[in-house]
Amino acid sequence: MEIKQILLLVDQGSSNRKIADHLGMSRNTVNGYVTMFKNRAETIKELLTWSEDQLQSLFSPVDQRDSERYADLEGYFPEVLKSSRQVGFTLQKMWEKYRQEREGGYGYTQFVAHYHQWNSKSEITLKLDHKAGKSLMTDYAGKKLHWVNKQTGEQNEVEVFIGTLPASGYTYVGATESQGKDHFIGNMVNFLNYLGGVPQVAIPDNMKSAVSKASKYEAIANRTFRDLADHYGMVLNPTRPYRPKDKAHVERTVQLVYEQIFFPMRDEVFFSLHELNERIAELLEKFNDRKYSQLNISRKELFLTTEYPTLKPLPPEPYQIKHFKRAKVQKTTHVFLSSDKHYYSVPYRYIGKRVHIHYSERIVEIFYNHQRIGSHLRDRTASGYTTKEDHLPSQHQFYRSWSPDYFIQKAVKIGPNVTQYIQRLFNQDGHVETKYKTAMGIVQLQRQYTFDRIEKACQLAHIHPVSSYQRLLAILEKGLDQLPPLFDHEPPTISHIPPHDNIRGATYYSDN
Repeated sequence: MEIKQILLLVDQGSSNRKIADHLGMSRNTVNGYVTMFKNRAETIKELLTWSEDQLQSLFSPVDQRDSERYADLEGYFPEVLKSSRQVGFTLQKMWEKYRQEREGGYGYTQFVAHYHQWNSKSEITLKLDHKAGKSLMTDYAGKKLHWVNKQTGEQNEVEVFIGTLPASGYTYVGATESQGKDHFIGNMVNFLNYLGGVPQVAIPDNMKSAVSKASKYEAIANRTFRDLADHYGMVLNPTRPYRPKDKAHVERTVQLVYEQIFFPMRDEVFFSLHELNERIAELLEKFNDRKYSQLNISRKELFLTTEYPTLKPLPPEPYQIKHFKRAKVQKTTHVFLSSDKHYYSVPYRYIGKRVHIHYSERIVEIFYNHQRIGSHLRDRTASGYTTKEDHLPSQHQFYRSWSPDYFIQKAVKIGPNVTQYIQRLFNQDGHVETKYKTAMGIVQLQRQYTFDRIEKACQLAHIHPVSSYQRLLAILEKGLDQLPPLFDHEPPTISHIPPHDNIRGATYYSDN
């Protein structure tokens, strides 16, 4: 259109200066065009009858270049395209290599312009129309932010997570310590909470925190990310490796975040990650409230009117990140969680089976063949046991019902001496559970002996300072509890030794 405008104005007799002023172009540019028109065999009127494609061919960059030099450059471009898929690629490095190998080659600016023009012909881009509420896209900014430790002055770099809804452009930004799986999952939860709903599909970058096996055709998300998707009812569709156009919208959003969030913070200092995220949140609100220049509506307004009503509601509880381990059910009917060095019970019929343990900050779940067979509150007590009674065999459940009170109540039915003897047993040094069998042996003596004999045996055994089942059993087996002098007669109060003058007696040794 501009070419035809120049031709019309030249045909009308306008000067090059007036043409430049009228079209807002450089006078030198107009001078070049007009000179070229006048040097051609066709007249101005004949050129006005040409189509746009014919006129464009007059100014085709290829026609203005030295054909041999350009042919050599074009032959180099496939190598540039192949290298562009490698880590650390830059056009600057490829141009430097080009100039080293070719004397008199193109300058960097022309090199880049010709490459993009060549590449645009070899790669067709599909314009996607994003349906409201269908998908979200996530990525990490290539540039990092940091906060400063007040005590040491050390700068702590942080990663910046960016999530966006491509239909409305509504965006979430958050800084975390790393791109690790735990932080990535935490960012996803925060993003969904920020939206207040759940889209149908999540499109993350092809990164280790999200994908366990990358593939051009069927990437496999890691187990934790799949578990999060199940919790929220989302479908996962990770991008292909080295295909940024699969999530072009979030790639563009990253650039906008640099301009509208990173740049305003460039001279600000933050002394904690929390403080940094608070500032990001302030700028993010302004970013989402800023109106699109062509639509006269903001991202937030577009989100609330078109996308939010289409989102699925959030589940009652936010997702808690889970970790996964395999274990074997031990003979004690427990599995060992090595992360906490703690034991958790499962039903005894699974002894010897291989199971999967799923655990979060709060809950530990055990699965066998995809069925949950146990669930406990997480306990980080090393070498401790968390047990449910109904997981144990009946004989074990009976054993676990034992306690000092249980045996004392049993002893009360026999008599006060037995009760006192067992109370002393539990007051002795040692672990209480090791005394249960001794106490059970004492109360079970009633199967062989009468209550009266057991009572007398306990009275006799009480002379010894330690309560013992074996001591009681020996007294009963030898019949010591039945000896008359021990229980049927009071000890004599008159000495059997007759008085004598040579016997001084006990009073002789008194203080008086």
